[in-house]
Amino acid sequence: MLKSSRFFLLGSLLCLPALAAPPQALASFDYVWQTIADKHYNPAELEKLPNGESWQQVRARLRPQVEAAQTTDQVRAVLREMLRTLGKSHYAIAGPEFQPTGNRREGGPATPGFVVEIVESKVLVTHVKPGSEAERAGLRLGWELVDVEGINVAKTITPQMRPIDRHRILKDQISGFHGEQLPFSFATPQGPRKILLQLPAPDGSTGFGYIQGVSVDREARLLGTRQDVAYFRLGMFLDAVRVLPEFEKFVLANASARGFVLDLRGNPGGIAIMANALSGWFLKDSGIKLGTMYQRQMTLEFVVIPRLQPFLGPLAILIDGASASTSEILAGGLQHLGRARLFGAPTAGAALPSLIEQLPNGDFFQYAVANYISASGQSLEGQGVKPDVAAPHTRAALLRGEDRALAAALDWIYAHPSGPPARP
Repeated sequence: MLKSSRFFLLGSLLCLPALAAPPQALASFDYVWQTIADKHYNPAELEKLPNGESWQQVRARLRPQVEAAQTTDQVRAVLREMLRTLGKSHYAIAGPEFQPTGNRREGGPATPGFVVEIVESKVLVTHVKPGSEAERAGLRLGWELVDVEGINVAKTITPQMRPIDRHRILKDQISGFHGEQLPFSFATPQGPRKILLQLPAPDGSTGFGYIQGVSVDREARLLGTRQDVAYFRLGMFLDAVRVLPEFEKFVLANASARGFVLDLRGNPGGIAIMANALSGWFLKDSGIKLGTMYQRQMTLEFVVIPRLQPFLGPLAILIDGASASTSEILAGGLQHLGRARLFGAPTAGAALPSLIEQLPNGDFFQYAVANYISASGQSLEGQGVKPDVAAPHTRAALLRGEDRALAAALDWIYAHPSGPPARP
């Protein structure tokens, strides 16, 4: 029986476990091919794919390879090759790369209170959560993470990977489960440094469909030279039951803030409708839309959900190459409307609404069911959102304790005329 997760998910396929698959290779291949043939948002694109083939020709070429496959891994390889011919994001088969190996950790819902990214070809600490055990242990921006539990972190990724994929893998390497103690080895300007961190309990977990046990990283605080700028970091657009009330409370509590910074760096997306809800806290008019989602037989407008007491002061949004899908819809929409200024680096350009289903062989299949067009008329798929101010991390800045995108956002906010934000 095929099981379907009927929700719109904008973001990369999460680290789902690949199950022990029954030998139903042909049934799985046929289901994947037919699903795309029936549900692709633009059938005309299937007539001539980026590699020059038609979708029918892809089936004729690859189905014999599945018939000849001897292992599940070989079947997965053929399915992935079929999906690659589409040349789009949000098409995936969850397979063995999501399993821990001798060279890669599986990770878990508990995070150690810091973030690492590739900066100048090195795995560097780019964020340390205030009040975390990592901060208390003396962890600093710019330190190079060498290994976790003896596993060389740099070897878990390759230069060819997209930033969004690198971010996911690196997050897995430093995460785990509540109470687990992980040894981290760093290279610092003062020499090697080892830190043993006990992972804290996640701040709640969520799930729907086949995505379960996910903890959404978030951080709300005041910063700036006068501690009068509201800052909210959101790691993923999930757990709406917790996140939306927390966001509302934080916005209302800081109605007189000098400005607002929404940090979406590393946010791969999630539930699309959350973009409608969060953007409403920064716009006073009704009927405004962030963009349009086009399916084969219907159209859905991303209309902002207005609030009675929106924050109308300066709004800065931080983005990077791992900001995708719902992050791109929210950031790009507010940028186009002239409501927000964006800082950081270009986003992932992966903005196709998708579904996840389980195949007859037990694997998970993610596929796009719509295309998203921004309010400016631009497709974000493959294009992404460009920042107004390019401010990617540099190692030198990090070692000085400086987050360049955040610093540029604060400078911009303080350059505005002083005084409380206007009210509608």
